[in-house]
Amino acid sequence: MTAAMKLRRKLDPQPAGVVAPPESRRAPVWDRPVPGVGRAPLVWLLGVHGGAGATTLAHVLAPAADSSRRWPGVFERESPFVVLVARETIAGLTRAHDLLRQHHFGFGGPSEVLGLITVAARPGRMPAEIRRYRDVVGSLAGPLWQVPWYEEWTLVEPEQLPVWTPGDPMPEKKRKIDPLAEVPLEMRELGVDIVSVVREKLDSTAAFDEGEES
Repeated sequence: MTAAMKLRRKLDPQPAGVVAPPESRRAPVWDRPVPGVGRAPLVWLLGVHGGAGATTLAHVLAPAADSSRRWPGVFERESPFVVLVARETIAGLTRAHDLLRQHHFGFGGPSEVLGLITVAARPGRMPAEIRRYRDVVGSLAGPLWQVPWYEEWTLVEPEQLPVWTPGDPMPEKKRKIDPLAEVPLEMRELGVDIVSVVREKLDSTAAFDEGEES
């Protein structure tokens, strides 16, 4: 994590035609370390609206923690890495769009966005209108991940769900999994992807630092 703490915040180029959201549509930035976190996470999950699913995902994915709907201020060696989380509704994706624009214009503090997770809002296929809008919003996020609908997850508190930790073996794809007893394959793959993106960022930062010293 040391390299993560040294990460220099580089503003992404502002996409053509994209404007900053009004202040009322921005998420606040923590002016102190994110409260209520008992461990130092590798990555923060920022729920862009209430009910997005960030709290649940932060429990299931051991390297992650919920930033409580604010951008981390990156205090006291906090991770700068953030993944936004939105429900797959027009309202949820619009809110994600607001926060991505906020980030691109430098109003999201010193954090760095790694991507966007969208969480299914209902069973079945994603409506075409949602899919098209998701692609538009995702173009500002970089990596785009999707969490399918798990009916069983709606029946318990997040603390009752299983936890994925890096290094856990992948289950056989053909084997049926009880989502209340084991972390589903899609969630394990999501965790692996996010950790890989963080490692790539850390490796590029270390290479940059070595180049400066030489």
